[in-house]
Amino acid sequence: MKYCFLIFFAFSLSTVFAQVKTTRYIHVKYSYIVENVNSELQLQKLQNDFKQIKGVDEVKYTYKPEKQKAQYIIYTTQQIRQSEADEEFHITSLKEAIIKNNLVPNELKEEIVEQ
Repeated sequence: MKYCFLIFFAFSLSTVFAQVKTTRYIHVKYSYIVENVNSELQLQKLQNDFKQIKGVDEVKYTYKPEKQKAQYIIYTTQQIRQSEADEEFHITSLKEAIIKNNLVPNELKEEIVEQ
């Protein structure tokens, strides 16, 4: 009887561990050039908006006032989806934030930093 209990316990434990899904993440760097920049204040507001997007870790920008252009570097940590219920980073959120701040999105580059 004792052995049956131990076998049942070991089987139950292995089943529980087999069902635990491991969450995997990927780190991605985006480089986004925006145009129609009128002020540094406009860029700072957009930087704050980017930081509010789920998955965004860090945002930096460089500004060329003579060309009315800026380049944002956006570092993200994104969950690799394993089911439809998983929340995910939406790249379209970046473009939406740019347009919301009356800027024009231009060139977007994406680079996987590490896995």
